[in-house]
Amino acid sequence: MKGRVACEISTGDELLLTEMMFGGVFNPLSPEQCAALLSCFVFQEKSEAKVRLKEELASPLRILQETARRIAKVSTESGIALIEDEYVQTFRVEMMDAVLQWCKGAKFAEICKLTDVFEGSIIRCFRRLQELLRQMGQAAHAIGNTELEEKFTASLEMLDRPNTVVFNPSLYL
Repeated sequence: MKGRVACEISTGDELLLTEMMFGGVFNPLSPEQCAALLSCFVFQEKSEAKVRLKEELASPLRILQETARRIAKVSTESGIALIEDEYVQTFRVEMMDAVLQWCKGAKFAEICKLTDVFEGSIIRCFRRLQELLRQMGQAAHAIGNTELEEKFTASLEMLDRPNTVVFNPSLYL
């Protein structure tokens, strides 16, 4: 079953995402929180901003980090060279609040004020997140978890707002 889920995911760390899915991490989260948490898997830019997350995001993030530490320990015990702290820090939190606010209906200009990340990097993150949400929905479908599939679909619909600069195919119309 886990292998089937991992096969559906190529945009993020499939091992960690599979463990989180089977661990029930996404079950109690709202669609907005799911999207925000998954942004940690697709955002790769450096940011100087100090991130202070509200509990609605900090709690799921702690679970992500605990699961990542567990995977790192098992990997190390299995002879795979993986430094635990470096692995955990690859999951970047800087876009979590911006994604949450976007999914709640904030305008792009408001999102830009929440982070020091360039606008193009925000758009790239949102587009990669769009693909990851599709894959997570397909993974949930593959194991017959319709509730989770619907949650990821709802997240995708909140993220994928038509007629916005984020998902417009061209800025030159």
